[in-house]
Amino acid sequence: MPRAQKKRAARATSAPGAAPDLARAPRPAAAAALPSAADPSEPQPWSARSLLILAGLVAALQVPLALLDLARDGHRYGFVVYLVVALAPVSLLQQAQLLAAYVIAMPVAMRLARESRPMRVVETLSVAAVVLILLSSLWQLALHLGGGRGVGEAGQVHAGALAGGALADVVALVAGSLLHPYLYRRFWMPRRRLRR
Repeated sequence: MPRAQKKRAARATSAPGAAPDLARAPRPAAAAALPSAADPSEPQPWSARSLLILAGLVAALQVPLALLDLARDGHRYGFVVYLVVALAPVSLLQQAQLLAAYVIAMPVAMRLARESRPMRVVETLSVAAVVLILLSSLWQLALHLGGGRGVGEAGQVHAGALAGGALADVVALVAGSLLHPYLYRRFWMPRRRLRR
């Protein structure tokens, strides 16, 4: 190719509007709807480790409630019975106590876990709601396997129901903490993107 033709071809490709600028080309709507992983406007869920710390603090808050029930019930059963039953979602009051415990413990858990942001109240209650659903299911299963008897009846403690209730408490707190980050990313974050 003659030198003059090469120069004309080089000028044509460098001229404005000769070729689309890929860096400035508009992104497809589907790609624009998905936030990048580094998007600071999209809060990421707390890690499972942080939620386990929060669950531990919630469990610790059940101790004074168990002591209060122990004194109010005239020490009919041992302290362990009241501690296990403190998380049993058998009444609206106990369910409200669990929700309140998560809201109260969240700021302390944030400092202990060194999370960068506090959870919103609705987000904190969503963690508690997951745990509450698991507690309800596991406690029903534990009582069913224990022959339908409560933990304590007529001053006697049913060891099977007590062990099942204790296991239900631990599994619900741990499983809820591990499950919530997935549920947050699967359901909460897409709804936030749609509201934008």
